[in-house]
Amino acid sequence: MNINEILDQMSHDITALTFGEKMLGGLAATALSMAIVFLVLVLLIGIIKAMDSMVNPKSKQENEESNEFDNIQSYEQEQEPSEDISELIAVISAAVACSMGVSESKIRVVNINRVGNDSPTWAKNGRLEQLQNRL
Repeated sequence: MNINEILDQMSHDITALTFGEKMLGGLAATALSMAIVFLVLVLLIGIIKAMDSMVNPKSKQENEESNEFDNIQSYEQEQEPSEDISELIAVISAAVACSMGVSESKIRVVNINRVGNDSPTWAKNGRLEQLQNRL
């Protein structure tokens, strides 16, 4: 029997087929189903891209220019935080030196980690009141 006959027989009476014919028919049905799904997905991708080109009619040259501009902006933004970090390190080392009563040359900042702000409002207010009472 060929595949068409096996598939036809599977739709009518599967008990008349041998185990090998059933397996071959199942594999054929699976392959056919997967091929149909794949083709439909490719068709959907094409439709979505066509709709995107209709809604956003930017040319490729404009996209490339905007990508270059975005890269320049992101590079400039990356350069600013390094200056802020050096200022932050200077401020932290000055505050630590002041609180310890030593000169800044004796303080060496090795690592700075941000601590999450997970405490409730009442705890923050309590700490603030304690600090204000000490001053």
